[in-house]
Amino acid sequence: MGLDPPYLGGREAQLERFQDLLRNPHAARNLLVTGLRGVGKTVLLNRYSNAAEAAGWLVGEREFSEPDAEPANFAQTVLADLVRLTRKVSGGARVRSAAVRAAQAVLEHLGTLSVSHSGIEVGVRFQGASHTPRRLDDDLRDALEEVAGLCRHGRHPGIVLRYDEFQVVHERRGASTLSALLTAVGGAQQRSVPVILVLCGLPNLLENVAKAKSYSERMFIVERLGNLTAPEDRLALTEPAEKAARTFDEAVVAAVLRDTAGYPFFIQMYGDALWKGAAASVIGVEDLRRLRPRILHALDRGFFEARYARGSARERELLRLIARHGESATLRQLSADSGLMNNQLQPVISNMLRKGLIYRPSRATLAFTAPMFGAHIRRRGK
Repeated sequence: MGLDPPYLGGREAQLERFQDLLRNPHAARNLLVTGLRGVGKTVLLNRYSNAAEAAGWLVGEREFSEPDAEPANFAQTVLADLVRLTRKVSGGARVRSAAVRAAQAVLEHLGTLSVSHSGIEVGVRFQGASHTPRRLDDDLRDALEEVAGLCRHGRHPGIVLRYDEFQVVHERRGASTLSALLTAVGGAQQRSVPVILVLCGLPNLLENVAKAKSYSERMFIVERLGNLTAPEDRLALTEPAEKAARTFDEAVVAAVLRDTAGYPFFIQMYGDALWKGAAASVIGVEDLRRLRPRILHALDRGFFEARYARGSARERELLRLIARHGESATLRQLSADSGLMNNQLQPVISNMLRKGLIYRPSRATLAFTAPMFGAHIRRRGK
């Protein structure tokens, strides 16, 4: 859930690259953070926010939802985040007049709204047809420039926009959302506006961004988070226990790492259950044998089942077909198993991608976004 773990393993390189961006406000680089559920994406984002704020940057952060991704809501959501950044920096009397001007420019993009800046009310009301509609990318770029100008008054190096669960945002026919944000940030950075865009989400985020703008691969550093590898997987299990004067039998460590395959959330689940369920200072093989069925049951009920329930009847059928082949399957396999042509499968697949149930690890292949989901489906049967 984004809570900071007692041991954060295997993320030093990502944190150092982000520090490089903070040290160079005009480097014009952004970050895409992607990975499956439970690999620590939100934890890393929180570390990014802490580092940016410690360096004096203004940080706007949000966890997106499906309603936020609707074109009308998206425009107001992002512009409202810039209003909040304005409020953060506009408290001091020395910058009050500059703050009001910046807030006025941002609020003009939002319609009727009133925001208080240190006791000064800033209100904007459009005069019906006299307001000429503008493109969202122009509005966003201008708003970024206004807030960046305010940063200079407040002695902030720049702006970080940090958006989680951003895989829900994609281009809709006839309405710009993601493309407008990318165009605005790119245009602002071309004018040396110090802004860093950090987008985080499930692996289909990469596909959404690539479709939105052909040049997006040049805008972003991509951080792909996956399972922990040795020795970080072992340390994630053992180090928190050792700090509290408890240890794991080596056979238990090997079995847990074999079960979890280095998946951070599952390591946490196993470690928590074994810690609470074992009485001795050394957590042994008998403890694991006794507690493992409870752990799997807890994962089935609390982790996997909620994801399975998100699918429609047709989507669940397709999930079961993928699970026949393990944790992924090809489109050819699914077509053969279901008896459906590719054009019949694609609408169902699109819905499952949008819901975050599956992603495309490679061309013509579909995989579950939660590790071991296929094993859960095979355990549950129908």
